[in-house]
Amino acid sequence: MRLFKLNTSVHKWLSLVVGLQLLIWLGTGLYFNLMDHSKASGNELRVHYHHEGNIADFIFTPIKDITSEAPQEVKLIWILHQPYYHFVFDKGQHSYQERRSKLFDAVTAKPFNLSEEQVLTLAKSSYSGEGKLTTPVLSQPPFSDHVRQQNPMWQVVVEDENNTTIYLDSITGQVLRHANDDFRLKDLMMKLHFMDYGNSGGSNHWLIIAFAFATLFLSVTGVTWLLQEYQNGFLRLSWGSNRKKVAVTFSNENTITDISAVGRSTVLEGLASSHVYLPSSCGGGGTCGKCVFLSSTKLPITLSEQEHLSDEQLKEGYRLGCQHRFSEISSIEVNTDLNIENHELVVVATNFITPFIKEVKFKVKSGKRLAFKAGAYMQFEVPAGMNSLRPDDMPENFEEYWESYSHGRFSHDGVTRHYSFVNFDEESDELTFNIRWQTAKDGFRAGIGSSYLGSLQVGETIAAKGPFSDFYATSNNKVRRIFIGAGSGLAPLRSIIFEQLKRHHFQGDMILIYGARTEDDLLYQNELNSLSEQHKNFSYIPTLSNPSEQWQGHSGYVQHVLLTHLVKGIEAFSTEFYLCGPEAMMNELESIIADVGIPSNQIFKDKFCR
Repeated sequence: MRLFKLNTSVHKWLSLVVGLQLLIWLGTGLYFNLMDHSKASGNELRVHYHHEGNIADFIFTPIKDITSEAPQEVKLIWILHQPYYHFVFDKGQHSYQERRSKLFDAVTAKPFNLSEEQVLTLAKSSYSGEGKLTTPVLSQPPFSDHVRQQNPMWQVVVEDENNTTIYLDSITGQVLRHANDDFRLKDLMMKLHFMDYGNSGGSNHWLIIAFAFATLFLSVTGVTWLLQEYQNGFLRLSWGSNRKKVAVTFSNENTITDISAVGRSTVLEGLASSHVYLPSSCGGGGTCGKCVFLSSTKLPITLSEQEHLSDEQLKEGYRLGCQHRFSEISSIEVNTDLNIENHELVVVATNFITPFIKEVKFKVKSGKRLAFKAGAYMQFEVPAGMNSLRPDDMPENFEEYWESYSHGRFSHDGVTRHYSFVNFDEESDELTFNIRWQTAKDGFRAGIGSSYLGSLQVGETIAAKGPFSDFYATSNNKVRRIFIGAGSGLAPLRSIIFEQLKRHHFQGDMILIYGARTEDDLLYQNELNSLSEQHKNFSYIPTLSNPSEQWQGHSGYVQHVLLTHLVKGIEAFSTEFYLCGPEAMMNELESIIADVGIPSNQIFKDKFCR
């Protein structure tokens, strides 16, 4: 256990170090992509000037008559149109490495050293700006603007707005570099990107090697931790999304409720999916120790639980909700309240707006006006009883769609059903829902909730809980938003779109891609067309899978329409996607969107079948 704890500690610290450097790489990489390469080179105001003269105008002294010391190489160079021999007696492989050399006048054979006036003239001839050049200074290494340089250089500071400095070779007067603030910023980014914190001037240094080994150790400790978690029973491979029902006792209220959640979710997440919230300030990271529950099943003890819970608590069966899966438990006790508000809603209007979708409007009987985020939903309590297989108040223009469905009634037990608001809270004091009447045909049972709510008449009441908000627009106002829905899945999307435009006056681009079967199945067609005309940043794109010959819009499925937009180009980190519709459709859409590089935290889905 001690070795395992050491392994996890090393892994966490290595993760911190490697993670910080990864962030630096991302930041510097972004800079390199966005920077102005001309300015960053330092040569924005640099010009090339030729100082060569005419060889025919001079009589040169033979090289062998100049010095007795044998040079490695000799070059004829020109300085301000005068010829000189450059004798190099000792030099490294690269020009910046330490070198011993000397100049001789090619005509008189006398040794020659550059004067400050000559250096200033050379510097001026390489500079096209309007700044004032100061007196040259012969400087010794090291140089902050040229960390590799090991030889002395003339340094000429220019008084301009970008703080230009001109560096010249101390012997030949050759202009070696123009450095300015843009160059220095790029130099700093290079240093950060290549981890050159020791100013080696390159990428082949001990810190890069050490970081490579640190990354290797991070992988080794990660695999070791993974194997240890598997051996302790904390890691279990799970295929599919099987749900697990757990009996939850609320000690504050002395009540027991069955709660169902996906087996692979943590206890903290599984309870939250049914709006039972354990205290937590770390978001499920195992560092706060607040999400405590009492388990009737003996569970393994994690390191986080050893740190935050006493030995007595662990013996009694207390554990942390973020450390265990819902599939591991059968019954638990929690010390929290089941705070779900109950309301009695009265029907104020009901009307078929498509052949299979009925718009039902309610008001809270108590007169209370509910506050909720756009995209929220209510949980309706449908009592046991008898429902009709098909509606009794079908409009004549929709009768043809119901000819193949038989009349009759069926009995059912009491159930709960969830429906999303069509409107947002400040739009009206009415609560509007789209009830998609689930038909009984081809082995499918009639919808209990839809047939009950769809049969309610004006003045009748129903019990409901909520509102619940787990699907809503982010607070980021600098993004593009693409909404994709089908059928009655338009409800929460309409709510969010109207709230963003009417209440928040959202200025970013918004696109609604809405899919239906026929023209008659399009929800709020006129309203959405009008909205797109009023708001230039909102586009409405209806598409039909079975259109008539008169239809002039998009045909097919919303997935195909989305692909055409993705082909045009999407800014991955500034585009959000909001999806609502049949689960298969949303899964396919999510796969398509993820394939173009959209992060998962920018894809939001409303569970169509709550």
